[in-house]
Amino acid sequence: MNFLVALQPEARPLIERLKLKKRNGTHPFPVFEYGTDRLVISGIGRIQAAAATGFLLGQCDFRPRAIINLGIAGHGSLDVGTAFLANRSSHSQERGIYYPPAVFESKIAKSGLQTIDAPEKDYPKPIGYDMEAHAICSIAYKSVTRELVQIMKVVSDNPSSPLTEFDPKLATDLLFENLSNVEEISEKLEELEREITMDPDILAILAEMKAKFHLTATQTHQLEKLLLQAHALGLGDNEISKFFDSSTDSKYLLSNLQQKLDPLRILR
Repeated sequence: MNFLVALQPEARPLIERLKLKKRNGTHPFPVFEYGTDRLVISGIGRIQAAAATGFLLGQCDFRPRAIINLGIAGHGSLDVGTAFLANRSSHSQERGIYYPPAVFESKIAKSGLQTIDAPEKDYPKPIGYDMEAHAICSIAYKSVTRELVQIMKVVSDNPSSPLTEFDPKLATDLLFENLSNVEEISEKLEELEREITMDPDILAILAEMKAKFHLTATQTHQLEKLLLQAHALGLGDNEISKFFDSSTDSKYLLSNLQQKLDPLRILR
């Protein structure tokens, strides 16, 4: 999964939960990654967000990859701490309006989101307010199917609790509290991404393994993710087939494949 986050305090919960490591070397934006998960910290504002989106897309191996823009936002009506998915992204000075599709069911709130150039203090409408999402959509939609680009925000301030200045601890705490919501959306997007982009060879291997081991839904999801990671980390079909042929049950297969991939992630 690819994440775009404006600031380090907002990124910290994901970095810790996903065990992301900062990429060495000089890059236009800080990059944290592990396995097939990647997080880019853009900085505040539309220009930074647009540039970071272009940079992130350049890391995606010419294949459409799911992207989640995650962070805090003000809101005209939702309570502080409430997570919401943007179903409309606009900017007062831009003609384009974007509508991230609702492609899966979720109990997470839905709301319009307006990108602004300075923190909102008056909350004139019952919608969210941020400083990056519209720019992210404007760039990402040029090369990624819209279903794979989702905007998720957590309310940090509202008319009852206006934000007088950015509080790094509040941002971190709010994102920590909503990690289960982030994981839910991430898993559903990954499933959709697999349906759209999965290599036919991987699908064939997966179908054969499901037939042999009678996998549960959870095991199928785990295996799909491991197979995608295996290909992303350079493990060939022949090596994957060896695990398949030598495995006696599904737990043995999943465990051995996981052990094989762990050192590849570290060396990447």
